[in-house]
Amino acid sequence: MERSDLTARIKDVFDDLPGQIKIAARFVLENPHDVALLSMREQARRAEVPPATMTRFAQYLGLSGYDDIRAIHAASLRNESDAFADRAESLVRRHREVGVSGVAIAMVESLAGQVKDLGSKAGIERLVAAADELNGARRILCIGQRSSFPVAYQFAHVLAFFESRAKLLDAAGGTGSTALLDIGEGDVVLVSSFTLASRSVVEMVAYARRQGARVIAITDSEASPIGRLAHRAVIVGSRSPSFFDTVTPAFAACEILIALVAGLQGDTVPTLVGDTETRLHDLKTWWRADEPLPNISRDLQDED
Repeated sequence: MERSDLTARIKDVFDDLPGQIKIAARFVLENPHDVALLSMREQARRAEVPPATMTRFAQYLGLSGYDDIRAIHAASLRNESDAFADRAESLVRRHREVGVSGVAIAMVESLAGQVKDLGSKAGIERLVAAADELNGARRILCIGQRSSFPVAYQFAHVLAFFESRAKLLDAAGGTGSTALLDIGEGDVVLVSSFTLASRSVVEMVAYARRQGARVIAITDSEASPIGRLAHRAVIVGSRSPSFFDTVTPAFAACEILIALVAGLQGDTVPTLVGDTETRLHDLKTWWRADEPLPNISRDLQDED
């Protein structure tokens, strides 16, 4: 069922709806984005009706439950314009409708739901299979650009605490792809990329595949450019109530994969992490907890 069909159905029966169910119906008609993005309980709270009323409303329409209404609205939202300018306009409109706190709540609930989806049966199976393949790789080449770069960086950075197989493909002057020159069988590319994919990332991943490397993607769709190139894909949410795609679920997937790889390597990991930590302290990488902070007075005088 399309959202337009559902809206027409609600309007047809609206006058005949009993009291609280009519309140739920009005909320759905007036807040289509909230219906797609917020939990049923939060929607019921905003409509000032019990959560069971939302379920009864859906059943009144001949649906099995309120999740059906949310799914219809979510599908409609996915089909809306992906242009950032259009989404920014929608964000500004939502600020006017629900206020700053309302937008903040929508963001938190949307992100929490997307991270929680990683814990589904299918999500766990994808993560475990990806971790197994990463653990058996000869080398792990990490790729991500633009908003996806921090995900690739985090994987390579944290994995370096207990092993040296991971390399981040990033360098000044665009020379990061030089690391692909000797890529081949036994190597695994871990790439973070979404439906709106960086052209150079797509080209690097395609090259890696031609050389016989395996590709594991953290992406928002099997149909994304990188999703279609990957041997395995960890699917994460990316749509946000804001105008820009979120990388929070991708970060979560990255950190889960690191934890799984560390666990698969077993008893050597604590010692290796400890050694790395000691060296970083020796290099004075981190500010010591007992170290006095720099003076922040604006009245400092130049020393003679």
